[in-house]
Amino acid sequence: MAFDDNGEAQGSMGTELGDYDNDGLLDLYVTSFQSQLTTLYHNLGKGEFEDVTTLTGAGAGTVPLVTWGSGLVDFDHDGDRDLFVACGHLQPNVEAYDGRTTYEQLNKLYVNDGTGRFLDVSDQSGDGLKVRRSSRGAGFDDIDDDGDMDVVILNSGAIPTLLRNDTPPKGHWLQVCLRATATNRDGVGAHVRVYAGNLLLLDEVHSGRGYQSHYGTRLHFGLGPHEQVDRIEVSWIGGKTDVYRDIGVDRRILLEEGKSTPTS
Repeated sequence: MAFDDNGEAQGSMGTELGDYDNDGLLDLYVTSFQSQLTTLYHNLGKGEFEDVTTLTGAGAGTVPLVTWGSGLVDFDHDGDRDLFVACGHLQPNVEAYDGRTTYEQLNKLYVNDGTGRFLDVSDQSGDGLKVRRSSRGAGFDDIDDDGDMDVVILNSGAIPTLLRNDTPPKGHWLQVCLRATATNRDGVGAHVRVYAGNLLLLDEVHSGRGYQSHYGTRLHFGLGPHEQVDRIEVSWIGGKTDVYRDIGVDRRILLEEGKSTPTS
């Protein structure tokens, strides 16, 4: 972290990778300190990224906040990734000298409208988004095994917050776990591409993710109206690609390296 000429901290606080526009490339979301927008970088391919924060609305309302853990997650199963951001200031006494912000802050939730724009729905998303803490890390998984993604938030000086997802689903879903044989067991580093009709979804297995967080190795895909997955391509870090075809939805499957049939 660095400081500007006014003595204010500048710098990145956390990062997230996800294909927000379903073009088959992983985009980058970077959270930030107070007085800075969070930033969404659109992956143009060949190592080039474009700042699309203002165009997409992905940083709306974040300037007064300190933003940390974030997740590009399809919370409503409509086939595109929404955005959650954990917020909380670093200085417990900040309100004594800076009237622009607070120590405990509300977290942010943005819904992806399907055209590549994010709409701030934080004040329309239930009591869970009205919890005010100084949050740090955020993790995402299907905690209650009901098919949708929930949120666990790490708070500074307080117990964690667990947000159960009760969003009415707008489509089907699929959860994918990997088991590698030639490389690391959990398939860390593998790219998973899911094809359903005209929909292409991409995710990657990470060994750690976000700020002070780990989302686990179970990948979650919202499928919208599609009632079947045509094929899944898994590109393992060893260079091999396995293809799995004609897969039912609304379930969790295990894909093993070198096998062509998934295990439920």
